[in-house]
Amino acid sequence: MSTPTPTDTPEKYSDWSEWNPKDYIAEYYSEVIPDCRFAMEWLLESLADVPPVDCALEFGTGPIPVFTFPLSLRAKEIHLADYLQVNVDELSKWANNAPDAQDWLHFSQEMLHLQGHPLAPEAQARAIEKATRARITNITLGDAKQTNPLGADKRGSYDLVTTHCCAESATSNKDEWRVFISNIFSLVAPGGTLIQTVVEGATYYRVGNRAFPAAGITRHDVIDCLVDNGFTDIDLRVRNTPGNSEQGFSSCVFARAVKGTAS
Repeated sequence: MSTPTPTDTPEKYSDWSEWNPKDYIAEYYSEVIPDCRFAMEWLLESLADVPPVDCALEFGTGPIPVFTFPLSLRAKEIHLADYLQVNVDELSKWANNAPDAQDWLHFSQEMLHLQGHPLAPEAQARAIEKATRARITNITLGDAKQTNPLGADKRGSYDLVTTHCCAESATSNKDEWRVFISNIFSLVAPGGTLIQTVVEGATYYRVGNRAFPAAGITRHDVIDCLVDNGFTDIDLRVRNTPGNSEQGFSSCVFARAVKGTAS
């Protein structure tokens, strides 16, 4: 399979102050589209081989708890982190079951479908949401530009870290991406598991009439950076998502790897 050529770059990127969680949700999560289904499928498959952990981290959660649902199967506690306060606020509304929180029923139902329960009742899907809320014990700001994105005390402290469409969607510069993703990788404990989703080849992604930066990352970049950061047992999957071409990308890379232990 050939690597996609990065798409044309827009004349100007939008500023992060223009980010609107509701617009992002409307653009990518008004229904379960293939890239989301593929990511959740990858998570469920990858987590099946991961032993239970005391605490898992999802870094760069954005305003959506969709990929947090599967973590409830393996983690006693779940920590969520994002760079933008508006995303943290949106997540907190859902975690606290606020009346104006986004309803994610279609996605908790999709998780059941992927687990082989296509006719599961709504109550079963709501039970997944309830279990996830119960395990979320911290929603915080995190900054992948920092050597310690969550502070020095969190470095190497998580046995399970997930990150989806995060570092490569925060910059248009591939060298900066390497710094950002390496800083995220530093949160994984030796012997711990990393599961990630990467938008491949994109130099931007659209949210409504705005364009935000992307770093044009390829599957080869993903593997190289994992190896450079001491990860082993790397599993990789690439899925085409042609329905996203107008939004700036047409394939996604999914990876799972284990952080090497010090000799």
